[in-house]
Amino acid sequence: MAESQSFSQRVLVPLGVIALTVSGLSIMGLSLWNMGTASSASATSTNFVSTTEDALTANGYLPVNVFNGSDVPGLARKTASTLQEKNWTVNTIGNWSGAKVKESTIFYPADAKDSAAALADQVKVGYKPAASSMSQSELTYVIAR
Repeated sequence: MAESQSFSQRVLVPLGVIALTVSGLSIMGLSLWNMGTASSASATSTNFVSTTEDALTANGYLPVNVFNGSDVPGLARKTASTLQEKNWTVNTIGNWSGAKVKESTIFYPADAKDSAAALADQVKVGYKPAASSMSQSELTYVIAR
């Protein structure tokens, strides 16, 4: 006949193992969560660094973020390809989620009007200063057709 297990063998030992496992997983989860927060914070702060000559690309101008603000699928990707063929560095391609833009516009950081003017001349759109919520180290091109 099998021996009867004591209360500590049946309940307390497994309970201790479970508690240690949950504690360990919690600590690991918090560590991973803090790592993700730190990297996204640094990515966010990179967007708001004032432009310097180090940010200029091979063509001598700032890189461009291209966003589709229209209902035409793939327009940002097609435009970005065209810009890359014209020697522009494109960092981000995506859909515009900001306020609706009535006309295609290039938004530029305070000290990068020359980069915006050069791009605007090539793509034949207007340009204006970027809002504080936009990148302050890259041009932001929102296509609205």
